[in-house]
Amino acid sequence: MSDVIDKIKKLAIDEREKANKLKADILLLSEEIRRGKINLTFKEVKGTVGEHIACAIDGGKFEVDLGDSYLIIAKAVSVIGKYGETKEIPPTIVRDFKIVSDYYGEDEVKKRSIILMLTLETNLLSKANCDKIFIDGPLIDPPVYDEELEEYFLVRSSVIKRKEPIGIVKRFSHRLLINYLNDMGYNFSNVRESYLVTILFSELRRNLKSKEAVALGWIDWDEIFKKKSNIFKDLEGLSKAYLKLGLKIYSSYFQLSPISPVVRIDTLLPSGLDFIKIWGIEGEKEVTILNKIADNLAKVKSEEANSYVSLFRMLRGNEDFFSYLSKF
Repeated sequence: MSDVIDKIKKLAIDEREKANKLKADILLLSEEIRRGKINLTFKEVKGTVGEHIACAIDGGKFEVDLGDSYLIIAKAVSVIGKYGETKEIPPTIVRDFKIVSDYYGEDEVKKRSIILMLTLETNLLSKANCDKIFIDGPLIDPPVYDEELEEYFLVRSSVIKRKEPIGIVKRFSHRLLINYLNDMGYNFSNVRESYLVTILFSELRRNLKSKEAVALGWIDWDEIFKKKSNIFKDLEGLSKAYLKLGLKIYSSYFQLSPISPVVRIDTLLPSGLDFIKIWGIEGEKEVTILNKIADNLAKVKSEEANSYVSLFRMLRGNEDFFSYLSKF
């Protein structure tokens, strides 16, 4: 038992030393950003914009195992807001919805359900008639290039180029900032990006003495992917997708307030943060009130899914019903 305790104690001491060193490295990084020694600017976001119409697009999905197949339920919503003398969110919600039955294994079904949901989102994006469009997630989604999805990728990239949405990335599954910093000679390979940006923003805010919306950026994706140096495993698929699609993307890290999460903002031009600030809602990972509403509406709840399953099972066994449908 004493051997186990000694091993745990040593592990705890090692982890504490690593944490202390990491924090020291982040403090040094914040100081070099503050002094302008790194090509990243940390500043307050003013939120100065004119009258406009904004919208947020989000999607949801749910897979149900029926035994002999899976039922995939996916939907997407677009929530519209108007900004002028007042800020309004009129009851204008556009929905897209689809249910399909799939006979593949669990992994393949999850992949297909994601693509179905993203396809619905992309359809709404192509039809959106707004001055500014916020989408949930990165501009390249799914963020790994797959030859089976060639047609989908081409359609989505075409819509992205035409509509120029702003992507709000809540989960840092790809370490863009860390890769960018490591290419400059830093060593943050063994740290999660979410941890790095949280500590870094806290320190940069302290130096700036700000409680307002702030941002760190911009990062030009070309500087990461076209150099092809020091690419992490988690960036290989994203790099291939980016170079294949011919998009030019910039990213900034944004925090609405000290109590709000840090998110990554993807755009085709290094701009758009002012619009995020004026629609911002404190403490929410969706960042804007429009995205928050869209997220709530897009979720497929289990009760809703169960009702579709019951209907599907009833109609699947009704031959007269399918004969009726075949006439249309």
